[in-house]
Amino acid sequence: MRKKEKKQPTRRSKIIKTVISLILIAVMVAAIVAANTILTDNNRMVNAMMGANDSVIDNSGVDTKGLDLDYNKSDYSEDEIGAAEDALADQIADEGIVLLKNEDNALPLSKDTPISFFSRNSVTVTTHAGIMGHGSGSLKEDFEADGYTVNKTLWKFYDKGDGSSYGLGTGSISFGDEEDFAINECPLEKITADDKVVDSLSGTTAVYVLKRVAGEGRDMPRSMYNHTDKAEDQTKSYLEPDSVELEILSYLNDNFDNVVLVVNSNAALQLDWVNDYANIKSIVLAPSGLSSLPEILSGEVNPSGRTVDTFAADALASPAAQNFGDYQYYDENGDATKYNYVSYEEGVYVGYRYYETRYEDVVLGQGNAGDYDYASEVCYPFGYGLSYTTFSWNAPQITWKDGSATATVEVTNTGSVAGKDVVELYAQSPYTDYDKENGVEKPSVELLAYGKTSVLEPGASETVTMTFDEEQFKAYDANGAKTYILDAGTYYITAAKDAHEAINNILTAKGKTTADGMTEAGDASMVTTYEPENADTDLTTYAKDTYSGAEITNQFDDAKGDVNYLTRNDWTGTFPTHDGEPTDEISTWGNEINGSDKDGNPASYVYSKTIDAGGLKALDSFESGSPVDASEFDDKIVYGKKNGLTLIQMRGLDFDDPQWDDLLDELTYEDYYNTIGLSGYGIEYIDSIDMPFCTDADSANGLIYGGTGKYYPNSMTLAQTWNQELAGEMGTMIGNEAIIGGMDGWYAPSMNIHRTPFSGRNGEYYSEDPYLSGAVASNQVYGAATKGVYAYIKHFAFNDQEDHRGDRDGQYGLATWLNEQSAREIYLKPFEMCMKLGDVELNYLEQKNDGTYENATRQIRACQAVMTAFNRIGYTWTGGSYNLLTGIARNEWAFNGMMITDNANTGVFMDGYQMIEAGGDIKLTYLADSARFDFDKNDTATYHYAREAMHRVLYTVANSKAMLGAMPGTDFVDEPSDTEKITMAVDIVCGILIALLAVTTVLRFVPRRKKQK
Repeated sequence: MRKKEKKQPTRRSKIIKTVISLILIAVMVAAIVAANTILTDNNRMVNAMMGANDSVIDNSGVDTKGLDLDYNKSDYSEDEIGAAEDALADQIADEGIVLLKNEDNALPLSKDTPISFFSRNSVTVTTHAGIMGHGSGSLKEDFEADGYTVNKTLWKFYDKGDGSSYGLGTGSISFGDEEDFAINECPLEKITADDKVVDSLSGTTAVYVLKRVAGEGRDMPRSMYNHTDKAEDQTKSYLEPDSVELEILSYLNDNFDNVVLVVNSNAALQLDWVNDYANIKSIVLAPSGLSSLPEILSGEVNPSGRTVDTFAADALASPAAQNFGDYQYYDENGDATKYNYVSYEEGVYVGYRYYETRYEDVVLGQGNAGDYDYASEVCYPFGYGLSYTTFSWNAPQITWKDGSATATVEVTNTGSVAGKDVVELYAQSPYTDYDKENGVEKPSVELLAYGKTSVLEPGASETVTMTFDEEQFKAYDANGAKTYILDAGTYYITAAKDAHEAINNILTAKGKTTADGMTEAGDASMVTTYEPENADTDLTTYAKDTYSGAEITNQFDDAKGDVNYLTRNDWTGTFPTHDGEPTDEISTWGNEINGSDKDGNPASYVYSKTIDAGGLKALDSFESGSPVDASEFDDKIVYGKKNGLTLIQMRGLDFDDPQWDDLLDELTYEDYYNTIGLSGYGIEYIDSIDMPFCTDADSANGLIYGGTGKYYPNSMTLAQTWNQELAGEMGTMIGNEAIIGGMDGWYAPSMNIHRTPFSGRNGEYYSEDPYLSGAVASNQVYGAATKGVYAYIKHFAFNDQEDHRGDRDGQYGLATWLNEQSAREIYLKPFEMCMKLGDVELNYLEQKNDGTYENATRQIRACQAVMTAFNRIGYTWTGGSYNLLTGIARNEWAFNGMMITDNANTGVFMDGYQMIEAGGDIKLTYLADSARFDFDKNDTATYHYAREAMHRVLYTVANSKAMLGAMPGTDFVDEPSDTEKITMAVDIVCGILIALLAVTTVLRFVPRRKKQK
């Protein structure tokens, strides 16, 4: 039988197969390109997220017997740490939630009463912290787990029913590229139209969740002009409830006897409207840490948090709010420039320093205080918070010795349930004729110290001990002495439950009463006085830094600008105004209503003012302001010298030990460039001195990599605990996690000031108060340092606004104008406190006379790293400001640790040479195109500054946990990274497949010879 001939492929089928092959080839070529570009460009971040560390320790050539190379040890094993982390997170949440209102003791709630959660936000909010603000858990899950009954019908309505299509906009989008602050709450008519929902409300307690969001790169809108179509809501700020929310709240007030308002926001929202709703009995403030809300409402946890900001009735009425947001320079031809600015006309009168000081001047009848009415201005003062129990205090006892004081206050629980209490200590400095003549401002009260009790059972007592120094009474005189001064006269010190109680105590001690305009009588027994030895203004005692001994004088004269600053000597005459005029350009950055559109409707416009050619030139320049003549440097340029030293040998040596010069001589040109220019999210391995790769990681409330994956309530919530020990425990826990997970440097803590409640990153920062901010931050830094972690305290400095900060394409760093006194006393104070917080123990190896090694210890500064900011101080980028980095940090504060920029990926104004000339060290980018560091290896000045920068970086790394497991003679082997392995695999596999597809495609069209019959 004759075989059936095989059917030959048709031309059409060949073409189809070829097209498919070409598509597959294109896909694989794209994969190769992606692996060799996108993956390679972002290899450091990808490796970090995958938990990879490229450096492996090889101790095969050394004798480690009898030596302990675990210089920093975790308090927990990898299996044990989870329980400890959870307990810490729970405690921060427990103590960080603030009870603002509790009329008729409406709280605690009985678990027998079902809960009806109102607002779409109630079902979308997460109760447990997570990466980049994305958490887990829900109110329903947590309340039910705690034994409550949750109204499932209402929950389902918001979760999957007619209410599910509503909800808040995300706030900042892509780090500020755009914004969406729509409130978009489900209207009342939708709720009441559902009979099942209405029926389900009977017999329940209403809990309304009022939520606001923000985010990095955008501030909260001062008007809702761009985020709603309702005219009545467009004129409101984001901190107010809109008409839809108010309609629901009115319904709740009319239909429930007891309404609980839960405020989930990092901003001090405007809450004056609550006074119109008699049945909103209680208000709970929980910026994060909502996992503890069930226990707070039930009374299982007694709230002990305190506010870290003043809750104003009208946030836009504060002095600081007059200049915040969207301000743009125009050139002399009337054209918009690429530069934005902000003017801190309020000076030192930020937050309670304004509200309480002007209040005192009203009572005292001085300072042209005007018709200011404190009761209508402030809803809740700084440091305020309620408890389910009551406490009594004895009068503070203060003892002085050599300029330092110890204050004790005995606290007794006089109520019926256990709880914790916070003791706040405030001081008032005299406001003298010298101060008035020289423009030295004196707030009426300033936080001096604070402490918190343990849990006190009813009837139990505990003594709270606090310390402070006379130096905290100094004031900066920028105009007369141009240094710190100490006024003569009487200083008042008082223990108080909040800032307003503090000033009332002092006013009472001065003999004032409610007849003089006080809101309520104070307690004079809580007040003591102090008089320094100087009979006249002391211009010398604090003219030298008490830490370094360096002379202190003005550094920021050029940043004062042409601004008129607020003085308490003339409140009405110097109250800030907008530093600019509205343009005809609509603000897309949330400015307040400042004009009318063509139809006469309220509108939000960009503010502007003219900048002259000289100012524009200064903004365009890369000048650091250094007074040093670089032409006089005579450094001998040395690269790659073989001195036989490695970095581990430097551990434990003094910063100025001569051996550092020998080590620095070993560095190659490439070492300088790669380290200084490309140290984003890690510092690269240096083969010439055997330095391991160092992993640096975000974020403030938990490590996004290099740890265990645990996240904690945010920094604002931590600050609201008013528990310094708890802040230290969190810092220590971050260090423990780093030892387990591999992180070396922590891009935190963040300590910029809540200058207004509109700042997009207030949740990452602590407070409107510099002392509270510095106390929390320094405890965190210290805790992390005990585990060998260098914490990059940030953002240095004056980065108190997100709008136009300088992080995205088309932004060039916000020009920030402020006076020297506010710079030092408000915005730099937290950084100064961190840098001067003290030393930690460093473990290292010391070589004995016989050449062998033994373990040794010494003290080393706890604060070892700083992250600078995007913005400018005056015309000069902060990360390239000689006066800030060298004048203040390196000279006055004697800081010899390393300084990194903020994210430099898009910062075209962030010049590498300017940075190192100013005293900075490394740039936070791993993209070669973003290094912007023209390192001329033959230029003496460039080499000089680069060598100084490398010295500081290497000193920091050598004395960190990056050296765990190493000793002299150890080899750090730089193995191929995971991304390199992936790229290689993609190249090989795709290359082979492309070749096979290409061959088969060609063969497909090669004519086949017919078989002979």
